[in-house]
Amino acid sequence: MDVITLGESMLRLSPPGHERLAQAVTLEMRFGGAESNVAVALARLGLKTAWLSRLPDNPLGQRLIAELRSHGVDTSGVRMVAGERLGTYFIEFGSPPRPNRVVYDRANSAMSRMGVADVAFDLIAQARWLHLSGITPALGESCRELTLAAATFARNKQIPVSFDINYRALLWSPQQAGQTLEPILQQCDVIFSAHRDAQNLFGAATNAEQAARELRARFGCKHMVLTIGEDGAIACTPEAMSQQAAFHVANPIDRIGAGDAFDAGYIAAQLRGLPLDAALRFGNAMSALKMTVPGDLALISPTEIEQMLAGSKLASVR
Repeated sequence: MDVITLGESMLRLSPPGHERLAQAVTLEMRFGGAESNVAVALARLGLKTAWLSRLPDNPLGQRLIAELRSHGVDTSGVRMVAGERLGTYFIEFGSPPRPNRVVYDRANSAMSRMGVADVAFDLIAQARWLHLSGITPALGESCRELTLAAATFARNKQIPVSFDINYRALLWSPQQAGQTLEPILQQCDVIFSAHRDAQNLFGAATNAEQAARELRARFGCKHMVLTIGEDGAIACTPEAMSQQAAFHVANPIDRIGAGDAFDAGYIAAQLRGLPLDAALRFGNAMSALKMTVPGDLALISPTEIEQMLAGSKLASVR
């Protein structure tokens, strides 16, 4: 296995177009979750990936499993449990000046009850890479314990661990998140964060380069990667610092999952041994292409990425 991810995936319900939830008659059903999004994106790039989680053994849980498997993700480490529920989120797509609006219905989901005993550590031991995010420890005490346990296990096995802060204000406060994540981040090799979240959770500097340097030293990670909106992303390692501009997206269709696509691109580049500049460009390209696809999943092919990185227009299929 190349990459193992662990976390919650939810049912996503959204009104058509830019309708408001209050006026909707129908809702579109999709699935999405930060870690499963990363697993799908990497699988579509040709890597062997697996996703670990805890799901209700009912038609919704089974449909989610089928969706991930259809994209090549191994779900053998998912624990299916009877009588529990799948977390749900509703998204109302806005148009400037009205922003998108997310409403969670995820309390007491099957994943929120996941503990260390539910984790397939034998699968993690076979992987080349483990990817986690800050959403999982926000779900409850048992999820905090298992996130730290998984990161520590991989670290002890000399398996690289990446971690996306993925701060969700609807789940916990910046203070609680910062205090909880600190010991987990000290077990990680690659840390991803939006620059604004690094400022709010850890008091990082307003200058992105300075913030990346400070946080890399604070957590002891090999790579500190900050996304900085339209300015792209910046990465700091003990040997180098690099910033790469974002790719322009003329008409974004769906921004949900763009950060997960960036993570997948950066991880894929690292596993291929690409230099820092190339890893950031790979991540930025993945993120940009994801915004052209509806839904959480980055349904992108290696050819599309290659063409974008080469600076050529994507070829049409006839």
